[in-house]
Amino acid sequence: MQIEIEKDTSKKVDEASKALRIKKNEFVERAILLYVDNMQKYIGLKEEMKAWDSLSDEALENFEKS
Repeated sequence: MQIEIEKDTSKKVDEASKALRIKKNEFVERAILLYVDNMQKYIGLKEEMKAWDSLSDEALENFEKS
């Protein structure tokens, strides 16, 4: 797969990969994996918060009924 990135971003990738002494491809791969992992955790947290909110609403309704 090929992806085009902006010149500014490419320059930052070059600088960071040189500073870390790794190939640009490896740097980009690691960055993408890190981002995807963070997004998966964020989505999981969002789903958990939605579940807790639903349980909270249910508990409040039960409390009001009793």
